[in-house]
Amino acid sequence: MKKMDEMMELLTEEIEGFNRSIGKLEEFTKKWDNLNIRADSSNIEYHIKDFLRHQERGMEHQTKRTMETERMIKSATLVPKWLLALCCVATCATIISLSYFGYYYLRFEQSKQEAFNLGRAGAMNELWGYFEDHPVIYKDFQKWVKKKDSVSNKR
Repeated sequence: MKKMDEMMELLTEEIEGFNRSIGKLEEFTKKWDNLNIRADSSNIEYHIKDFLRHQERGMEHQTKRTMETERMIKSATLVPKWLLALCCVATCATIISLSYFGYYYLRFEQSKQEAFNLGRAGAMNELWGYFEDHPVIYKDFQKWVKKKDSVSNKR
């Protein structure tokens, strides 16, 4: 029986603890029923606005860098200007020197022909002078020329 009394006491204590817990739950229920929760998104809006400000600054910086890069690409050249000028000067010098040497060569050929013609005329004058001084040799020369012409025609 003693055990039964102990169990009854334990059961009574448990029931009292349970009743206290129910009392607390009822208090919390009354507090929650009277509690008005208001939806406040100002903190979220602040964070979003802050993020958008950072995003806008980043976009401005990115746009500035893009424009700078674009400007650098447009002004970039594959060949330096001084090298281009040097190539132009070298090309002009080559054309001028080739033109001069071409002209000189043509003039050289003409002067060579003129010198040949002058030499031939001088030799002919000298030869005619010699033939006038020696008519017998001139007759032998004429025979020789006729003989040479007849030999070359036979071939």
